[in-house]
Amino acid sequence: MLEIHQNGDSPSHNGFRRVRFGEFEADLRTGEIRKAGSRVKLQDQPFKVLQILLENPGNVVSREELQSRIWPDDSYGDFDHAVNVAVGKLRTALGDSAENPSFVETVPRRGYRFVATVDSPPALPPASASPIAAGPDGEQQSRYRFKSRRLVFVSLIIIVCAALLGAGVWLGRRSARLQPAQIQRLSVMRGTVYSARFAPDGQNVIYAASWEGAPVEIFSKNPSFHGSRSLGLMGTDLLAVSSSGEMAVLQPATPQFMTGMTGTLGEVPLTGGTPRQLAENADWADWSPDGKTLAVVHDVAGKERLEFPLGHVLYETSGWISHVRVSPNGREIAFLDHPILNDDQGGVSVVDLAGKKMLLSTGWESEEGLAWSPSGKEVWFSATRAGLQHQVYAVDLSGHLRLAFRSLGGVTLQDIAPDGQVLMTRDDHRAAIMGEAPGAKKELDLSWQDWSLPVDISRDGKSLLFDEQGEQSGPNYTVAMRDMTGSPPVALGDGMAGDFSPDGKWVAATVSYAQLVLLPTGAGTIRRINRGDIQQYEEGIHWLPDGKQILFTGNYTGRAAQCFVQSIDGGSPRAVTPEGINACQISPDGKLIAASDMKKSGAQLYPMDSGTPRAIPGLLAGETVQWTSDPNVLYVYQHGKSSIRAFRINILTGQRKFFKEIAVPEGPGVCEMTHVLFTLDGSAYAYGYTRLLSDLYLVTGLR
Repeated sequence: MLEIHQNGDSPSHNGFRRVRFGEFEADLRTGEIRKAGSRVKLQDQPFKVLQILLENPGNVVSREELQSRIWPDDSYGDFDHAVNVAVGKLRTALGDSAENPSFVETVPRRGYRFVATVDSPPALPPASASPIAAGPDGEQQSRYRFKSRRLVFVSLIIIVCAALLGAGVWLGRRSARLQPAQIQRLSVMRGTVYSARFAPDGQNVIYAASWEGAPVEIFSKNPSFHGSRSLGLMGTDLLAVSSSGEMAVLQPATPQFMTGMTGTLGEVPLTGGTPRQLAENADWADWSPDGKTLAVVHDVAGKERLEFPLGHVLYETSGWISHVRVSPNGREIAFLDHPILNDDQGGVSVVDLAGKKMLLSTGWESEEGLAWSPSGKEVWFSATRAGLQHQVYAVDLSGHLRLAFRSLGGVTLQDIAPDGQVLMTRDDHRAAIMGEAPGAKKELDLSWQDWSLPVDISRDGKSLLFDEQGEQSGPNYTVAMRDMTGSPPVALGDGMAGDFSPDGKWVAATVSYAQLVLLPTGAGTIRRINRGDIQQYEEGIHWLPDGKQILFTGNYTGRAAQCFVQSIDGGSPRAVTPEGINACQISPDGKLIAASDMKKSGAQLYPMDSGTPRAIPGLLAGETVQWTSDPNVLYVYQHGKSSIRAFRINILTGQRKFFKEIAVPEGPGVCEMTHVLFTLDGSAYAYGYTRLLSDLYLVTGLR
């Protein structure tokens, strides 16, 4: 440990130049670090992190202290990311690990702590002063001392004046830059704001919201007056408002992921009326600056297309596209690019009218909301590297990133006016789980933290497997299980869960969509599964009845998704369906795969022996399927916002029987019902739902 002297300073403040820990020696004055005498390459900012940690061995150093010491300028951009990168580079240089730290320990929600034993060599003695030798002429020596003192005095006056002048200029500029933003709350009801745009008159705000559990509708709000006025468009989501006063809307608006909607794209004046239909299966849209042309995100044959104008494809992806916005000059379109369906991680991209796409910023765990700056030189967006708390960032077309607005709690950017005013929502996101165990009389809340997603129920109905993807789950998420009666949860490891093995001893999971692993539910060690030539996995991993093979959806490089089977004891994945097939589920006898054709609506049945696929008789468009204990019967239901009606359907005859109706707990802010699960015998069930409570704000003074 670094010795603390009586004056309270660490040795680094008492003349120590070198600090030793383990095999390393750090020179705190030269900024060098050596291992066994050889210099270790380490950049300036990671070394500063090390120096601050060495000054406080064994004590927690907060991220805020690192900011004040290393990045004191409040206008610095992505500070959280910079800290993560600096600490990561420091650990790499030291050969350290975040999971099993030998030097730098992460203290969740607090900061970092240096945990190794630290030794310092004795401080170097101060250099002795060399007094001016007394000459034979004492008067001359006295005059020399007088002139020297006068020169020093005059020099000090000049330096102080210059410093005061410079400080005044700096403080003036800093004060001007740090003028606090003016924030005005525009909404007072409890519920969810889905989107908001400035009206072309510069006075009104148009927004779509669901208040107190009612369906989404569009409102108009003048910030100078109390209250909002309904435009009479029930069940309608707002996508954009043109410079000529036309709205682009979705009607009927069906909830998708988070605040996204899908439906039929329509055009309607701000004065109201019935929308003129333009295109089906649309998700997002924005007007060109002249208000004559729409950029549209269109779902066609299982692909997401960005079209401008409608029908002219600029970009296509097997993932999904959101928050499309046309630049002020009309020559580029910015959007959030998500590579994985039903996951809002991704990056910020721009595509020009020739279809040339450019990625401006990537590596965001969650991103929602985007708008161009008034000058068109930056794209502003709200996102987070980890957790749920979005902040607002700005990135220019060269990829330079900065933090534009930080808030306690998450915010979502909605729109930026030509005069620089900003619309944003302050959000409280939650994903919860409800379930009912075998023989129970009522549902229990089985959520853990702030973003719990159910994945599987054990065959006996006693255990729930789920993902935790919230603030404290880390960038790879956490796989966890708990008893259906509500006992405390147990974290099994990093990743996103698949299913329990038939014997309940293992859980299949993916880590960052790039690696399959088997997590033990009891004693045991994690097993990695050979990925072969798989580029990327999708959600959903299921065990075959023999407990020795798994079924999953993935894709080869540059190819569409398909279903694969792989032994857990070795070997490479084997494709069992054509390309363009996902959401694969194995029947209880292991003979059929129920899966979705991305170019068609609804699930089909694919024989495991690679025979001809067949339709499911009696299945309705948009219905989700899940196997029962009978290989000839499926559970089917339509996804709903707050309730579902489940049926059992015979795959041979198409006969349908009602099974159960489930509804989420009442209350405002429910966005959608997700991940409905039944045990094979139907004795237990669980479901997830998301709740978003948001308030709309007008913010001025941001730059």
